[in-house]
Amino acid sequence: MSEQELAVESIAKLFRKFTIPAVVGFIIGGIQIIIDGYFIGNVLGSAGLASATLVYPLLIFMISVSLLLGTGSAALVALELGKGNRKQAHKIASDLYPLIILSGAIFAIIGLFFSEPLLTVIGAKGTVFEMANIYLKRMFFGAIFFIAGISLESMVRNDGRPTFVMLITALSASTNIILDYFFVMKWGMGMQGAAIATIIAFAVPSTVYTYYFFSHHANLRLHLSDISPDIKIIAGILKAGFPAFVMQASLAVLVLSYNYMLLIYGTEIAVSSYGVIQYSFSIVFMIFEGISAGVQPIIGFNYGANLYGRVYTAMKMTLSACLMIGMLGFTVFFLFPETIIKMFNPNDPQLLETAIVGMRIFMSGLLVEGMIIAVAVYFQSVNKVKPSLFIQFGKIFLFILPFLFILPRYYGLTGVWLATPIGQYLMFAIVFIMFIKEIRFLKKAHEEKGYEG
Repeated sequence: MSEQELAVESIAKLFRKFTIPAVVGFIIGGIQIIIDGYFIGNVLGSAGLASATLVYPLLIFMISVSLLLGTGSAALVALELGKGNRKQAHKIASDLYPLIILSGAIFAIIGLFFSEPLLTVIGAKGTVFEMANIYLKRMFFGAIFFIAGISLESMVRNDGRPTFVMLITALSASTNIILDYFFVMKWGMGMQGAAIATIIAFAVPSTVYTYYFFSHHANLRLHLSDISPDIKIIAGILKAGFPAFVMQASLAVLVLSYNYMLLIYGTEIAVSSYGVIQYSFSIVFMIFEGISAGVQPIIGFNYGANLYGRVYTAMKMTLSACLMIGMLGFTVFFLFPETIIKMFNPNDPQLLETAIVGMRIFMSGLLVEGMIIAVAVYFQSVNKVKPSLFIQFGKIFLFILPFLFILPRYYGLTGVWLATPIGQYLMFAIVFIMFIKEIRFLKKAHEEKGYEG
């Protein structure tokens, strides 16, 4: 898709063209996240699920670094293209690769030398510790593929190839499913097999996307000679991507805190239940992320081009879509929790009983979660870092975490489940006020600048 089309094509058509492939891609990505949980739970039982759940926040942190680089670069590239600064956009894209290589090397070192201390700190013991250590070491060792696959995805989508991203994500997920089936279920490789399958699966998009950007197929084609790190550009990437990093890193802190509180007010079964809930939640969360990621280049380009009326229209569609998905997701999880939970472990009645209660409470926040994410991504897309950062940071650290440590004192395990939805609704009230002000600005700027499309 050309830059001109982003400026003149109808927003409804652009919304469909960018968000549908992005949502499908993110759903497939969400499935890729839960694939290991599915095979581990069915083959290794509650102990395997507990070990995967304890490692999960450390993997989320790796995802957060990927999004720091990918969304930061993509947001700046879209803004520069909207302003007509193609040369600057090219420099930004080129400087992404050194950051990917450096980040992958750091995670590999952490995995080789510091996995045991990390797992000890988060409370892993006995068999769960041993299984988690095997999984974490191998996942961190292959971090460069993980980081490249996720961070380059945003750039390829912004290059006008949302459908291509969807197809490659599907290929990656299919690879993961097939390898998990053989490594974990058929050949009994356990946690090691699950980790290796995931690494190979992420090597697929990282390799294909790299080939794409260095080929004639890319609109923003790169050459090896272009890669010359510029400190100012790198700082800009990190600044623009910081809200996305905070969102994911905060989620890592939240999951760590949940695991800690569940071990205090529950048992290993409670941790396993939380793992099932998180895996299930991630599917709807990825739909929200897909909608927001799909609309990001539309918002960024048109905002950079001063086409504020088009930005307003795109955000109306985004918020409406997130509300509808949230309502549908909550309804499914509330009415059919048993069916979903048994997908991960069909033979543990204690896990089923605990997870049903937790899922129905925890998932009630889906009604507003998507709109919170959409507004945060809007601010990030227009390079308004502070309000985006406040939303990402505030939801977890101002609301959810305090409730997580207060409510269980009075309501036990139920209080643990209640903390997230209560925090989400309180954050939504603030986000609503923030975005009303932004809507007024967009409408006023639209009236002054004029609007086409």
